[in-house]
Amino acid sequence: MHSTGRSRRLHTDLTIELVISDAEALGLEVRFSYDTADPFAVRLDLPGGPETAAPWLFSRELLYTGLGAPVGEGSVRVWPPCPCHGPTTVRVLLRGMGAAAVLYIPAGPFEDWLTETFQAVPAGTEGSYLDWDAIVAELLRRDDR
Repeated sequence: MHSTGRSRRLHTDLTIELVISDAEALGLEVRFSYDTADPFAVRLDLPGGPETAAPWLFSRELLYTGLGAPVGEGSVRVWPPCPCHGPTTVRVLLRGMGAAAVLYIPAGPFEDWLTETFQAVPAGTEGSYLDWDAIVAELLRRDDR
């Protein structure tokens, strides 16, 4: 088991584009974060910090798979770079509460950072990084409510 009570956190700050309409996109500074204590998830913090906007949580595997092939269903979908939408961007569609947004993420730096997360926690080993005792304790607390 790799869990030592200490987690390793990796992040990257990127400028992405939030597509507003067919003709307009807004540039945003965002932070993608990865914590080895939560090895399946990637967190996206939007401008203004956590006190103003709730973060989005994504499956790390979904994002990585989306670098090479379209993937996802429901509220999150990911498409790899393509000539028709920009060969240097990954597109992420977010849907919820009757609204939708498309994010254009710079593919090169994003792929480099995701690769770093897989160096920290290789695919298939995520379960050994979880603190199972804490997870069970939380589930039992929730059951008592």
